[in-house]
Amino acid sequence: MAGALHGNRSFIPVDLQKEESDLIFRGPFGSGGAEGGEVWVYVLLEHQSEPDPAMPLRLYLYIGHLWDSQRREWERKSVPLKARRLDPVIPLVFYTGEKAWSTPLRLADLMDAPAELKRFVPDWETLFLNLHRTPPETLGRFATAVGRALQVLRAEKAPLEELERVLKEAMTGLEGLAESQVAQWLRVAWYLVLLVFHRRDTGEYTALQQIIMEQAQQSKFRIREEAVQMGMTMAEFCRQEGEARGRTEGEARGEARGLRQALEEVLAIRFGPVPADVRAAIEAADAGSLRAWHRAALTADSLAEVAITPPDSLPAPS
Repeated sequence: MAGALHGNRSFIPVDLQKEESDLIFRGPFGSGGAEGGEVWVYVLLEHQSEPDPAMPLRLYLYIGHLWDSQRREWERKSVPLKARRLDPVIPLVFYTGEKAWSTPLRLADLMDAPAELKRFVPDWETLFLNLHRTPPETLGRFATAVGRALQVLRAEKAPLEELERVLKEAMTGLEGLAESQVAQWLRVAWYLVLLVFHRRDTGEYTALQQIIMEQAQQSKFRIREEAVQMGMTMAEFCRQEGEARGRTEGEARGEARGLRQALEEVLAIRFGPVPADVRAAIEAADAGSLRAWHRAALTADSLAEVAITPPDSLPAPS
């Protein structure tokens, strides 16, 4: 699969994406010059703490979506009918829960069908890996984008210092990808940002995301602009989440919390570590000031130009 291309899509509904995420690869199959066509590799990263008995059904639906996307591609490109051939799909499930996986992976095991009807039930083989029962050194042998993501995923509940170390190692390891694999680098970087966002508290997330952003800006893939955009997108998401939380709770604290986090992330991404006095001013500011500073930070050429000042240093109204 050295020539695999990453597919920038997900078949997981938005309301389930905190519990699972997926990576999709498509590449040539065959060796020695033999013509083997292409194959999909569908990697499902399962974040739920306990085994899900419905896993075979979920895989069946996701694989069906994958083939349906191929059908739509045929129609879009007006592929001749005789040339319309589905590509095989290899499903891989990476389970991150700490409890032993005891539920089946075959669709037939979800049915009480008599033996004479089981031949009508779709059947396939699912490759399965229990992440917490796999030694870190084994994961380290996978010098691929997925292997690096799994290293961090295995340490998602580790103490902050250990997770920072693993995250730095993974980001450094991604530099071993070929320059043609920049799409894989971006996908895994996004996955890691979302992983720490959903799995760690606000303070830890800010520190961990900063590691990813710093590594992105130093990457051989020269994706500084993409890294800044990634940070801006997450900052805006945090701001919107804070506003939504404030509306739901009927209080302004939720909105201000999101605005503070969003502002600090933009400042750190654009201008480097945020000075302590600026942090203090942000902490003491109201939502109106935070919004104004956030807008200014998106276009300012320097931290000083954002003009963040503590409330007690603002000029008195005339």
